[in-house]
Amino acid sequence: MSKHKLLVLLLGGVLLTSSNLQAAEGSAAEPEVAQPGTESVGTDNTQPAEVDDGDQAVTKRDLQGLNSEVANLRDQLARQLDRNIANTQRSLKIGGTLQNRYTAVPSSNQVQTSNGFTVNAAILSLTGSLKKDYDEGRNLTYVFSVLGSAPTYNIQPLDVYLQYSVFQSLDPEQATLNLLFGQQKKPFGLEPQVGEDKTPAANVARFAGPLGLDLASRDIGIQFRGDLLPHYDPAYNYRVPLIEYAVGLYNGSGQNASDTNKSKDVVARIALNAPVDYSSDFRGLTIGSSLYTGKKDLTLNGTTTAITGGGGGASKVRYGQDISYVSSPIGFTAEYAVGREESAISGTNIANAVKATTQSKGYTVTLFYQWGEQFLKQARAQNLYDDWWPKTYQPFIRLDRWDPNTAIAHNDTTIVTYGFNFFFAETTKLQLNYNVSTVKTPSAADATQNQFVAQFQYGF
Repeated sequence: MSKHKLLVLLLGGVLLTSSNLQAAEGSAAEPEVAQPGTESVGTDNTQPAEVDDGDQAVTKRDLQGLNSEVANLRDQLARQLDRNIANTQRSLKIGGTLQNRYTAVPSSNQVQTSNGFTVNAAILSLTGSLKKDYDEGRNLTYVFSVLGSAPTYNIQPLDVYLQYSVFQSLDPEQATLNLLFGQQKKPFGLEPQVGEDKTPAANVARFAGPLGLDLASRDIGIQFRGDLLPHYDPAYNYRVPLIEYAVGLYNGSGQNASDTNKSKDVVARIALNAPVDYSSDFRGLTIGSSLYTGKKDLTLNGTTTAITGGGGGASKVRYGQDISYVSSPIGFTAEYAVGREESAISGTNIANAVKATTQSKGYTVTLFYQWGEQFLKQARAQNLYDDWWPKTYQPFIRLDRWDPNTAIAHNDTTIVTYGFNFFFAETTKLQLNYNVSTVKTPSAADATQNQFVAQFQYGF
């Protein structure tokens, strides 16, 4: 696209030069003629005028030929733009993330699973502006993305929402407030909120995934997200608010699903950041707290069998705490989540159902060390030739534990991950994970498994 812009600028320069030449031809001064009876002062008419051999007069035919060439170039450029560039009513940015993975199980005391290659995820995203506010930055934007993932590879909507800046967004020293409407991430915890392209490990934490509290999935609803008391470091264009908050109202039925009852789920989060300059040792320190409360359909304990008249008859609550220090070269993240859900242990309808509450909990702790320049503003802002981008190397270790029912002893899963992330391009990284997992069950021997995952993640 830069070549097209350069060609347009050159055409503009040619047209401007053409119009200047025409103006010069039309307004050329006539030779000065002395009136009878007068005498020219300061002019020696006997000397011939000096003419620069390098100056040549532009004829009308020359200007017509130039105008014809400019018209041909203009038509050629218009045809090229129509044929090779897609047009939309509003501005559009196309992006995507792809994950190619190889998984192997070197050792296990269970039934051996197969090793193999998979396309773990393929995401196509479209983002753009519906209304641009140049005075205060109260912009209306949209996000639309689709996902195809293993093992079914069914293409389904992922993020589908509108975002409106309620407060101004141009002054970095002022508070912000955004309104999101549609299918989106829920504002709970740390890892559940990040996208598929930014998770620290190849596999999501157990408590955040579908085998846990399913906090990392999307839901359909509305969310207010903003911040207060921002601190701004103009030297590095670094902005960090003291308080970040978010409140959302959702169906509670999950991703790409209609609501099954009249109740709505409420999700809220508040986080405190260290209000320091970019060069401070405390940059990246955050403490947060999250709450999720709502209703779900009442089902028999451990099954999906619905109780008659039990729509919205069971409560579900999740709350969590988290702390993170994302800096260089050492950083860590830690979060803890507890869930409580009602289910029926007996009965066939809402009148005779006997309810019980199941409590589950999980936590994850990640410690990493990194060296390189990819996440340093002063390195990323350098103007270098070719497709250069700073590199970063990041070994880490993570402890992930999940207990689906705290009332039952010896009933938890523990996964220790030894990993290495290699960030070697702007949108590309290589992830190497070695997972050592132990699954405990009350009436059986512990299941152990060692798993190796190599994932190449790239985007555009």
